Amino acid sequence: MRRIVVPATALLLAASATYAAAQTTRLDAAYSVYLTGIPVGRASVNIELSEAGFVASGSAKTTGFIRLISKGNGSANVHGTFQANRVISSTFSGRLNTSRREQKIDLSVVNGFAKEYSIDPPQQDPDKKRVPITNETRTNVVDPMSAMLALVSKGDILSAESCNRTLPIFDGRYRFNIVLSFRRTETITTDGYQGPVLVCQARYVPVAGHHADGAAIRQMAENRDMFVWLAPVSGARILAPIKASISSPIGNFIVEATRFRATQSR
Repeated sequence: MRRIVVPATALLLAASATYAAAQTTRLDAAYSVYLTGIPVGRASVNIELSEAGFVASGSAKTTGFIRLISKGNGSANVHGTFQANRVISSTFSGRLNTSRREQKIDLSVVNGFAKEYSIDPPQQDPDKKRVPITNETRTNVVDPMSAMLALVSKGDILSAESCNRTLPIFDGRYRFNIVLSFRRTETITTDGYQGPVLVCQARYVPVAGHHADGAAIRQMAENRDMFVWLAPVSGARILAPIKASISSPIGNFIVEATRFRATQSR
């Protein structure tokens, strides 16, 4: 179950954004998670952007009948800086608690390189079959929350090109790409937003840290039924995730915003 929910969360985090304003923009978003229409989780994300950089925090937990099978919750915080229309440096901290274990992850990215990272307790891997994480696979990466802040400097914010991108994510355990491609536009209405959104198909590409012959990873890499919906944030050139969908052997997971409110201040 957790192996399916984690990629769904990664999809939610695989958004694209731009920032170009001499002001502070804040996004307050809340999400519900459904499995074949049944509520199984909740999540929230708060992002603050300014010329100095950005700060973001998020949390998620299982709810409903899923908690009878596998209790889980997690939280993450990040702050970083922009340069040349991309996130270049960030400091990320995350915690994951499940019925089986608790784990803390700290990650520092400097000029796109994952310079320092730690996992407490360390990964347990007695069979040594994981694809090794090397300096090369730690280069030109973003942490999972900063992946929300891939920048677009000009043009129509709702153009197809805002979807077409590859997010090179490293979370301290796994290095993977989320490859987004434009599919269509739709209109969405929720608390705080009503209007057009981009629908991007997503593809999961494992790079390092995973078991080379792992069945769950292979299923994710072969899955072509993953999508993320991106909505513009009022008052800034920012696209943020308002919905995500991923199919799985046990059903279809939907992550959908129940609140998507943006405010600005000078």
